[in-house]
Amino acid sequence: MTTLSLLPGPLKRLFAKIDAAATSDHSLKLALDHWRIKRGDRLLPSLSDMDMKQLGLLAPRLFLFEHCDEDDWALRFAGKDVESLLLPSSADARLSTLGNRRLAVRLRHLFQLVAQTAEIISATYISRDQSGEILVAPLSTDGNKVGAVFGGIVTRVGAKASPAAKR
Repeated sequence: MTTLSLLPGPLKRLFAKIDAAATSDHSLKLALDHWRIKRGDRLLPSLSDMDMKQLGLLAPRLFLFEHCDEDDWALRFAGKDVESLLLPSSADARLSTLGNRRLAVRLRHLFQLVAQTAEIISATYISRDQSGEILVAPLSTDGNKVGAVFGGIVTRVGAKASPAAKR
């Protein structure tokens, strides 16, 4: 488990709690189990291993992002619930172009941490307009390093982004 006292300042301000490989939400636990099954005996599953159709009722809460350049991630899949939270600008949206800027900042920090450590992260956040839990698990695009992420978002309070989040 990672403690907030060991995390950089920006993460302390954005998240109430960050855990390595632990989640409190049942649907995110099931998504994590799916990731582990796809991983098998490898260090990381590949992006191509993640068939979102296999996830059935979990799919609305899930996402896939692929690292596309030094500072950005391309959205490859967003379930219905996640899409309503992220407010993507188009079908080929990037993290930098999402309408929900506050959630995009949270995701960017988590994606960077997962890319550096190649470890699963679950983070709880509480803010004025949105609260919930985010699971991020690393995926490989080349068999060696993190080139994509799989995860999910579950909101507990304020399921819709406020107009301020769109700025």
